[in-house]
Amino acid sequence: MIVLICAPGRDHSRLVRRIGQLAPDLEVRVWPDVGAPEAVEFAVVWKHPAGLLRELTGLRAVSSLGAGVDHLLNDPDLPPNLPVGRLVGPRLAADMAGYLVAQILGHWRRLDRFPEFQKQRQWRPWAPDRPPQVGLLGLGRMGQRAALAFQALQVPVAAWRQRPLDDASVPIHHGRDGLEAIAGLVDYLVCLLPLTDQTRAILDQNLFRCMKPGSVLINVGRGEHLVESDLLDALDQGRPGLAMLDVFTEEPLPPRHPFWTHPAVRITPHCASLTQPEEAADLIVTSVRRVQDGLSPLDPVERKLGY
Repeated sequence: MIVLICAPGRDHSRLVRRIGQLAPDLEVRVWPDVGAPEAVEFAVVWKHPAGLLRELTGLRAVSSLGAGVDHLLNDPDLPPNLPVGRLVGPRLAADMAGYLVAQILGHWRRLDRFPEFQKQRQWRPWAPDRPPQVGLLGLGRMGQRAALAFQALQVPVAAWRQRPLDDASVPIHHGRDGLEAIAGLVDYLVCLLPLTDQTRAILDQNLFRCMKPGSVLINVGRGEHLVESDLLDALDQGRPGLAMLDVFTEEPLPPRHPFWTHPAVRITPHCASLTQPEEAADLIVTSVRRVQDGLSPLDPVERKLGY
């Protein structure tokens, strides 16, 4: 089987080498060296160029290189019956949990103050008198792993979903009323949602008005979840008091964007959780083998739901 990898701007040498070690029978091509496009049977893509899928007439399945699939589902050239999968391994979810724990607990414990105390040779012990309350928007693979990490540290955590969920490991809020309720309860509101028509622009002025004064918004979902102008206005009102943003509507973030210099915005460049080549190779080979056996690719996507 011929496998195409297309994620412009990335170095895929480690990924291709690892796939070759795991499955020497597979021929791996890296865009733009597609060769005969009709010969490609499996494609792994991330923010692929327009028109690519239209050329790959022999595809049996396509997979996102990461957890997000909006770049695929929004492609008008995606064949209507083509199976779509994604790559979400345990390392990807664990890294996301680690990022959130580091950001939230580091901020809650005000660890950024201690280097300055050290420079001044000041001995000033301090710790908060309670753990923060964390709210997760989304309880998929990433959300579940993050919830486990916070629970292990005895940090209270709740979650919001569009629909109810029985037997959840954390308190669940759902629907519009539940969204506003969780926003008003937590110290840190974390967006981990997939990008769908229902979740696009979900982080807007109406939600911000429900947040606690001085609370923190964290977006590690998709840039399109956030109405950026609404956030800038809301920060001036102190609801939220701070925004930690890892994803943006336009990436890289333009040099003149106001987020760069806003005192209440913390930026990381879409690196909260990155698909590592070794894990990605294992997942790709597993997904390809499933397709060769007549099964769906790994982590199949339900198009109607958008994830």
